[in-house]
Amino acid sequence: NEDDDKISLILNYIKDNYVDSVNPKELENEAIQSLLEQLDPHSDFIPAEKFKQIREEMQGNFEGIGIEFNIIDDTIRVVQTISNGPSEKAGLMAGDQIIYVNDTLVAGVKITNEKVFKKLRGSKGTKVKVSIKRRNVPQILNFTIERDRIPLYSADVYYMITQDIGYIRIERFAQKTVREFEKAMQSLLKKGMKKLILDLRDNPGGILEAAVKIADHFLPEGTNIVYTEGRKYPRKYYKAQSEGYFETQPLVVLINEGSASASEIVAGAIQDNDRGIIIGRRSFGKGLVQEELDLPDGSAIRLTVAKYYTPTGRCIQKPYNKKNRMDYYMEEYERYINGEVIKPDSTKLDTTQKFKTPKGKIVYGGGGIVPDIFIPEDTGIHHSKINSFIINGCIQQYAFSVTDKNKNTILNAFPTAENFIQKYSVNDEMIKHMAEHCNKGNVLSSLNPKEITKLKNLIKASIGRIIYGNTAYYPITNQTDHAIQKAVEILNQTEPDENVK
Repeated sequence: NEDDDKISLILNYIKDNYVDSVNPKELENEAIQSLLEQLDPHSDFIPAEKFKQIREEMQGNFEGIGIEFNIIDDTIRVVQTISNGPSEKAGLMAGDQIIYVNDTLVAGVKITNEKVFKKLRGSKGTKVKVSIKRRNVPQILNFTIERDRIPLYSADVYYMITQDIGYIRIERFAQKTVREFEKAMQSLLKKGMKKLILDLRDNPGGILEAAVKIADHFLPEGTNIVYTEGRKYPRKYYKAQSEGYFETQPLVVLINEGSASASEIVAGAIQDNDRGIIIGRRSFGKGLVQEELDLPDGSAIRLTVAKYYTPTGRCIQKPYNKKNRMDYYMEEYERYINGEVIKPDSTKLDTTQKFKTPKGKIVYGGGGIVPDIFIPEDTGIHHSKINSFIINGCIQQYAFSVTDKNKNTILNAFPTAENFIQKYSVNDEMIKHMAEHCNKGNVLSSLNPKEITKLKNLIKASIGRIIYGNTAYYPITNQTDHAIQKAVEILNQTEPDENVK
């Protein structure tokens, strides 16, 4: 049509006549991006390379060498190898420092995470040469690693917090999330779980259908979970359709300002149906539904086609200015500035959008899910000294130094992650050593007892992660997590067959 001809005409005119040479593809992409930015904060253009990475995350796998890494002191350090993955099979170990990739220096050259991904990821069956430095080995070690398909888990953290309280963390809602969640539930139920903490904090969302199927496990058949509606999309209800694993037992859901979209669908369904307690802080507030259109060059657009509504009929989309995306995404930062993450009475409520649950509880639309119980941000972790240790990688560096020297000794004393969690301890002397290791001076004198406990916990968790993986890391960090502590307190006051309200 004429509008299509106008856009093509302008792009071709620029390409043929502009004073300097231009990249037509980049120009076209920027034009599409600018067009979509006029609509809403979530309609978006995704370039081909980025879309490939997003699709891998949603599919639950990617092709690469299978390591988790951090960049510390401008050097790539292997945090852990993926179990039974290419790197583990080749002989890479936690703590190894990657110096060269395909004979190209990658240490001391200001490398970024994105550049590491580009160098290490690649098609299954292709090979990459990695040269590493390992503690107590004088020479550089060379490994040729054949890339393979690597699983990306979204619900891999689950364990029993007490004899009858289970914990599951869902990182995002991807294609394999439901299967992983069901595996976690089956494992915990076999271990005697009668009550559950579902952690959706910092979960940005993902596939709507995955959220619906997980919510289905907590709600009786026929219960409304969510509905969507748009100008060209008639109202569509998503209801619980089958008997779930946990329809009546006590349930707590954890959320915060990083919980968005599909996370809010699950939390909203639980809250609006009086099914459990929501603990934490106000969620992000994304109530828009995008449809994806794949383009011939491998890029895609995501266009907002509908809004979603929780069972009581509220849309929890926060306000936005179509002309200013920056303000929209800075709103989360503003919550820190105005004290909302610290003080419960600072939480913004749109009192013009009041709704009632079946049991008469007041809930609000227009700005995220407001929890039933507010838990402030842990200010201990933001103490300037502790925060600097985290940002500068000091805790991770020190953990590597401990495991480099003592990994076998620790494994002999604590053969399993459970042994380590229960019996390994970090003392004041180790904190002093860490401070010396990072040239930070006397740390103990500037911290109060709670902050010292927090720091010891972070050191222990980092050491545990290097040796035992996430099976040690999260159970340790969660020991000083105020939201989890509150959830356990609430669930301990509840009988196993009593629905938490």
